[in-house]
Amino acid sequence: MAIKSFLRYWQTYKSISRIRQIVNVFLKHGFGQFIEQVNLQRFIPLRKRIKVFARWQDIERHTIPERLRMAFSELGPSFIKLAQVLSSRPDLITIAQDKVPPFPSFEAKRIFNEDFNSNAEDVFSEFKDSPVAAASIAQVHNATLKSGEKVIVKIQRPDIGEIIDTDIVILGVIARLMLKYIPESKLFDPEGIVNEFARSVKKELDFITEAKNATRFKRNFAGNENICIPEVYTDFLSARVIVMERISGIRIDDINGIDELGIDRAELARRGVDGYFKMIFDDGFFHADPHPGITA
Repeated sequence: MAIKSFLRYWQTYKSISRIRQIVNVFLKHGFGQFIEQVNLQRFIPLRKRIKVFARWQDIERHTIPERLRMAFSELGPSFIKLAQVLSSRPDLITIAQDKVPPFPSFEAKRIFNEDFNSNAEDVFSEFKDSPVAAASIAQVHNATLKSGEKVIVKIQRPDIGEIIDTDIVILGVIARLMLKYIPESKLFDPEGIVNEFARSVKKELDFITEAKNATRFKRNFAGNENICIPEVYTDFLSARVIVMERISGIRIDDINGIDELGIDRAELARRGVDGYFKMIFDDGFFHADPHPGITA
């Protein structure tokens, strides 16, 4: 019983610390009125309020979407992922998505070693320390297996599950405060947005599900010479790590690069549309979050 009480106290302490951080970041970027509306001003020292008021002209130079982007970026992975959810609702708000700073490669290797009870140096002949991509949930490193295959290694951010769990609880509290103190917020259902975010991000935290989806796509497009789905190396697959075949190419939004290769853009577009029609109408299983690719 004492242990449960201690854990409950520790979780409350962490949540309060995180709430204080969230409130201060929103104040810093000019959302003091919102903080007062939802009755969270008690987390802000008076001296900080005066300091923000003194630099209001600097804050006002940025639009509200720009300030939201900066606040969400500063608050880290959970809020950047939330921004992606909000960006799909232009009826509510428009937020430019931002890149997330990478975490150190030694942390990536530590997570790999923990999940597979082995040493990354024994598995890879090469593991690039600089990631080729860093997103809200994970980052990607280029690597080469000892057997010679060129691969990408996607590894979740350290403690991302715990961070997101804490932030989901806090976002739920903020949503309920909005409904209580800002009645008009009911029109865009803040609790529904938080619940949607929670469902979405929980699925993304399980790379085994991602691997199953990739394998299903590969099976659906077997024999299609126009579309190549990367191989998943299931020997190196866990909830936090996924190793996949590395495929080099040109980003779909790199028009100059496509033209330099002499690719017929109209034909490329046709093949892409054909692929989506197959996914939607034939397979009933489609990729709902396409990206233009990364530059290695």
